[in-house]
This record gives sequence, C-alpha cells and structure tokens, in this order.
Amino acid sequence: MADTVTFSIDSTTGLPTTSEPCEDYIDAMGENTRAWLLLLLVVPSLLNIVSLILLVLSMVLIRRLRAVADNIKSSTHWLMRTAVRVGLGPNAKRALMEYARTKPALQRLVQVPPKKE
Repeated sequence: MADTVTFSIDSTTGLPTTSEPCEDYIDAMGENTRAWLLLLLVVPSLLNIVSLILLVLSMVLIRRLRAVADNIKSSTHWLMRTAVRVGLGPNAKRALMEYARTKPALQRLVQVPPKKE
C-alpha cells in the first residue's frame, strides 16, 4: 500500500494531514499549476492591452476623420459661394450645383425658392 495516501483531519489544528509525506507530489503539482497560472494570467492580460490600444487608435482616427470631413464640407461650401459671387460660367455653376445637390449638408444651400406669381 505504498501507492496510496490516506488523509485525515488533525484534531488540534483542524488541518488535513497525510499518512506519508508527499512533498514530491506537491512540488510537481506546483510546477504544473505555476505554468497554468502564468498562461491564464498573461494571455488574457496581453489580449486586453492589445484591445485597449486598438480602441484608443480607433478613437484617434475617428476624430481625425471628422476634422477632415468638416474641412471638406467647409471648402465645398466656400467654393460654391465664391462661384456664385464671382459669376463663373454656366458649366462651372452647373457642375457645382450638381455636386452640392448630391451632398445632404449642402442641399439646402442650392434650393431654388418658389417663384411668386
């Protein structure tokens, strides 16, 4: 019966005790547990850090894109106003008006008011 170990509870301390010392088993189990603990702590932490980096990068890129879109809208608006004021040729006016009609933000600027009868 050298392969079996019996466990009992010590009446004075209330802790489990064994009939034979099992330090070798505990050491082997500790090495195995240490490897799993390292794997289960490091891998999710690395994934969280990568996710956080991607989230911050996405936020920065979205803010830059919003600024670029605002600049394009503003430039188009001022170009159209300048074309109307300067009195460009009919082809240029027509091209600007067609472009402005395709953009929802600029549609209200190119609406022709109803004629009074």
